[in-house]
Amino acid sequence: MVLCYVFPPDRRFPVVTRAFTLLEVIISILIVAIVATMLLPVIGAFQARAERVKCTANLRNLHVAANLYVQEHRMWPQVAISARMDPGTVAGLWIDAFQPYGLTQINWICPTIQRTLQSPDLSNPENARIDYAATNFDSKQQSPFLYSTQPWFIESGNMHGDGNLIIFPDGHVSTLNELLAGQKH
Repeated sequence: MVLCYVFPPDRRFPVVTRAFTLLEVIISILIVAIVATMLLPVIGAFQARAERVKCTANLRNLHVAANLYVQEHRMWPQVAISARMDPGTVAGLWIDAFQPYGLTQINWICPTIQRTLQSPDLSNPENARIDYAATNFDSKQQSPFLYSTQPWFIESGNMHGDGNLIIFPDGHVSTLNELLAGQKH
């Protein structure tokens, strides 16, 4: 820091002002840049963790809606799917099945997949999709609950680094890698 003496025309004595030198300013900017560079990976990790938490919350919301559907209709949603159906039609059928329980298309969307696809406009029918595949059960009320290891919904891709997220009849969420590791022991 440098002291500068300025003689204003209306004063007899100089006024002392302080100013930063160019070297001090450059060093300060350099320190800020280094700290920012060190924080970037941490921010990316926080974003990835937040997306995984949101994805898990979506699966839990789907689980609650499916449970309510089974209680009300005494069967799993019977969404007829054929190989010739386009994915947008299948997405619309599942979204419509759970809409009375407060779910919308955004509940079927993994935020990591949405970011990877560069956030397509979901209000456009051409972009309709679901990122969680539902298991098809028969029309018996107890079928979705018969096997505790039978998943209800599975994330469509390994977007969070340790396998697809899966939700089970009891509502717990696991990853595919955790399941495979458990079977090896």
